[in-house]
Amino acid sequence: MTLAFAAAHPSLAAITRADGLLLRSEAVAVGLEQELRRDFSQKRIFRLRHGVYMSTILWSTLKHDARYLARIRAYAAISSEAPVFSHHSAAAIWGLPRPVDWPTDVHVTVPQASGGRSRHGIVRHTVEHQPRVVERAGLLVTPVSETAIEMARILPFSDAVAMMDRAIHIPRWGDSLATRAELESALESLNGPARVKGRGAALRAAEFASTQSGSGGESISRANIFLLGFAAPELQVRFDDAAGFIAFVDFFWRTINKVGEFDGLGKYLKDEYTRGLTTAQVVMAEKDREDRVRALGPTFARWDWKIARDLIVFGRFLTGHGIPRAR
Repeated sequence: MTLAFAAAHPSLAAITRADGLLLRSEAVAVGLEQELRRDFSQKRIFRLRHGVYMSTILWSTLKHDARYLARIRAYAAISSEAPVFSHHSAAAIWGLPRPVDWPTDVHVTVPQASGGRSRHGIVRHTVEHQPRVVERAGLLVTPVSETAIEMARILPFSDAVAMMDRAIHIPRWGDSLATRAELESALESLNGPARVKGRGAALRAAEFASTQSGSGGESISRANIFLLGFAAPELQVRFDDAAGFIAFVDFFWRTINKVGEFDGLGKYLKDEYTRGLTTAQVVMAEKDREDRVRALGPTFARWDWKIARDLIVFGRFLTGHGIPRAR
C-alpha cells in the first residue's frame, strides 16, 4: 500500500492486506462496497481478478515478477480451498529466474479425479495422484526441485538451465533451495514405460546445471556459451593479491587468462548484491576489483542481457575477445 493511497482513502486502506490486495468481500462486510465501486470507476484501484483489487499507484510501481506474484496471491485470496501452485506460478513463488516476462495466467495442479478445466486466467494441470506440496511464503506450492524439472520440460535450454541452477545454487551465505540429489530424485519421476513429453530436454538441462552459477544472467550466458560451441569457462574463480582477497569472478578461461563478467542491473540495484552501498559506490568498488585483478595479468570481457540473449551477437562478442572453441 502507498502512503498516497492511504491518505486519500483511509477507509479502504484500513482493509487493504499487507500484500496490497483489497478484497470486495471484505469491503462489503464492513459497508465499504460503494467506496470500492467509486474508486474502481475513477481508476484509483486496479482489478487483478473478479473480487480482488490493488491500488493503481502501487500496481504501477511493481515490476513484472511482483505483478505476477500479485496475480497468484489474488487467486489464492478468493479460492475456497488453498490451491497448489505449480509450473510458472510455482517457479515465480520460489524466485526462479525468468529472463522474459511471466505469463498472466496462474498455474495450479489438481488431482485428476477433481476434474475442472482451465478458464478465467487459471491453467489447471491434472495429475493422477495428489501432488507433493510444501508451503512457501504462505502459499502451497510444488517442491522447488519438481518445479524446476517441470519447467525444464517446456522451456528453451538456456532458460531451463537458469531455473535449475537457481534451484541447486549453493550460496556463500544462507542455504540452497534444493540439492542436486533432490533434483535427480525429481528426474526419476519422469522414468517409466509411458512417454513423457520433454523428458529429454529436462535431462539435458539437469546434467548441465551447476551449483556455482550466481545469477540468472550468468546461467543464460553459460548455457549460450555451450550452445555456441565455445570452451566452457571455470566458474566463481577466486582472485587474491598481496593485499588479500579481491573477488570471485563469474567466468575464467585459464588457457587465455581471460575473465568474463555478466553485468546485470541486479549487481548495482539489488540489496543482496549492494549490501547497503549506493549505486555509485558499487560501481567504484567494481572498478577497483577489476583493476586489482587486471594487475595480476588477466584481461576482461564484460557483457549484459542485450548481448547474452542474442546468440549471433554473443557469438561475435566471444570471438572478438578471443574465447576458444571447444575441442
